[in-house]
Amino acid sequence: MRVLASSLIVLVACGGDEHPQQPDAHVAADAAPTPDAPPELLTSAEKAAIHLLSPLPAVPADTTNAFANSTQAAALGQKLFFDKSYSGPLAVGDDGTNGGLGMVGEAGKVSCASCHAVSSETMVDLRSAPTNNVSLGTDFGTRNALGIINSSYLKWTNWGGRFDSQWSLPLAVSENAKIMKSSRLQIAHMLYAKYRTEYNAVFPVALDPSLDPAATDAARFPASGKPKALPADPDAAWEGMTAADQAIVNRIFANYGKALAAYLRKLTSGNSAFDRFVAGDTTAISISAIRGIKLFLGKECVTCHSGPSFSDGQFHALVVPQTGAHVPATDLGRYQDVPPLLASAFNTNGVYSDDTSTGKLTALAQDATQKGQFRTPTLRNVAMSGQFMHAGQLATLAQVIDFYDQGGGDPGTSGVVKDSLIGPLTLSAQDKTDLVELLKSLTGDPVADSLLVDTSK
Repeated sequence: MRVLASSLIVLVACGGDEHPQQPDAHVAADAAPTPDAPPELLTSAEKAAIHLLSPLPAVPADTTNAFANSTQAAALGQKLFFDKSYSGPLAVGDDGTNGGLGMVGEAGKVSCASCHAVSSETMVDLRSAPTNNVSLGTDFGTRNALGIINSSYLKWTNWGGRFDSQWSLPLAVSENAKIMKSSRLQIAHMLYAKYRTEYNAVFPVALDPSLDPAATDAARFPASGKPKALPADPDAAWEGMTAADQAIVNRIFANYGKALAAYLRKLTSGNSAFDRFVAGDTTAISISAIRGIKLFLGKECVTCHSGPSFSDGQFHALVVPQTGAHVPATDLGRYQDVPPLLASAFNTNGVYSDDTSTGKLTALAQDATQKGQFRTPTLRNVAMSGQFMHAGQLATLAQVIDFYDQGGGDPGTSGVVKDSLIGPLTLSAQDKTDLVELLKSLTGDPVADSLLVDTSK
């Protein structure tokens, strides 16, 4: 499998395990974990290869966020993750089937937890499948929300790498009209009104007292507003502020993202059955899953799904068709995400980054070869989530494996150049079952219950 899934992607856990094609009676008998699973099924080279995939290490440092490992910042981030109060009015309401969060026009209905459900193993959008494909916040988005468990291990954030830090993603999400439809001024006021004590305990510059609506100069900070999205569509409230006050709000806004990122860094899941097998417990996984390991290595799935996070962190064009409910006709992935990343005041080279020397953006530019490329997702916990792919186009792991077995999609006249690693795999029905068993073995320990509690005010 030259690439099992540059996008075996967790998109919106619709709750529940995969239901792969049922094996025959003989396969079913040897698919259960058994103390007799012979370690000699793997060669010495294969054993060495899987030791590069386990165990899951500590979350890597994020020098661009000086508060990444702050316990107080994470506690504030947990509150903000569940808080719905700063989201804008719904453009799409609940029709009884779409999982809508309220009636059209209602505000305060969307939080981060709305699309990253704490009831799922990977914290993905349970409401996206099977009817929506893409996630639904204040409106239908264009992609399916990725799971956030173990997301702190990845270099680029979201499907197309639109963000080069974990703390910058919530900023754009909060102001996106199809997700939370808020604004940085609303968030600054919310922080002052609800979490002033917690914020001031973490960040060195306290919230400006003029954010208090009772302050004599409160008009300095309008109730809502953000930089104009288009030259022809200015936000009068934001544009009327002084540059100094805009910088104050931007700093508060960046700190909002950094608190959320500190919380997300605690959402990790390791110690899967696969990890225990690699550590020496030969009974931890089934013989079928061991055969899946041999296929995963032999078919070169590991080329893209490498390392303990099972991701090379790179972008690949698989040419998954843009089909499904509310899926846009075109999504050019990395190609369309690079320009806004480079233009963002909140990228890792910007003034709000705590380390501008990471080199992440060195030589990065939009290039035609990026068309249709999406980031390789982690495969950890993948069996507990679906729909799959960047817009929820595939419902089961069996369908995903079929897609790769066929050699990916057909680019046609789209201008997308399919990754050279993608080609037909000639898998048998048993091979496909074995790969699903391997993927099931990557489900790790659950996140601590204390991290999944709504602590918002």
